[in-house]
Amino acid sequence: MNGRSMVEEWARAYQPARARWAVIVWEAAGLAYLHWTTARLFGLGADLSVALAVVFALVWVVGSWQVLRMGVYVSEHAVRVRGVVRTRTIPWAEIDGVAVDDVVQRVGPLRVPAGRTVVLALRGGGQVDTAMWERGLDFHHRPQLFRDVCRELRDRVPAAHSRT
Repeated sequence: MNGRSMVEEWARAYQPARARWAVIVWEAAGLAYLHWTTARLFGLGADLSVALAVVFALVWVVGSWQVLRMGVYVSEHAVRVRGVVRTRTIPWAEIDGVAVDDVVQRVGPLRVPAGRTVVLALRGGGQVDTAMWERGLDFHHRPQLFRDVCRELRDRVPAAHSRT
């Protein structure tokens, strides 16, 4: 072992906005409406309707938990980008720089502009989208926080390289 603790201390790079709760409530309303329309459209009886409600409730709980956990986390040794479906951990030593760039997301054949997003430039030539959008829920009404988080991430890269 290299002397590091087996348990890494992770800290969220920023405090999430309260607007995430609005997303969670919106998802609950959407799933309730989907349940209501599905039960009526297919004429589900009471037992099937309750079973469908339980499935939707479980999906909502898991999805809500993931939405609350989404974000960028930092430790002394790495950056962790936690999305709804995927989590990626990148050691600071593999990060060449931090930039704000206009990002386009691909959804099948569609290209959807995501706006100005913080990206991690990797030493191997690739990049990692952090999903920290300048106009996203967490930063839309807090532009100074967006700049502060970018600055903190940028400042950590040379510090991490000097330790290696």
